[in-house]
Amino acid sequence: MIANLTGMICDGAKPSCSMKVSSGVSTAMLSALMAMENKVVSAVEGIIDEDVDQSIINLTTIGSVGMEATDKLVLDIMTGKK
Repeated sequence: MIANLTGMICDGAKPSCSMKVSSGVSTAMLSALMAMENKVVSAVEGIIDEDVDQSIINLTTIGSVGMEATDKLVLDIMTGKK
């Protein structure tokens, strides 16, 4: 799931939040089906690491550090609407 949903952003729009929840549920189902067939994203791809805890740290670092500029840009877009 981390490999699939990393790029999702919050835009503060309630209807799109429910769509993001639906995407998360679909991704969870797809991830479970893939895991049952031993199909995984390997540690050589993207932010995924051999250690699941490190993969989570990588994801949270993107969310907390890497998305600062994106958060500001989304807010600027939302507040700049006429």
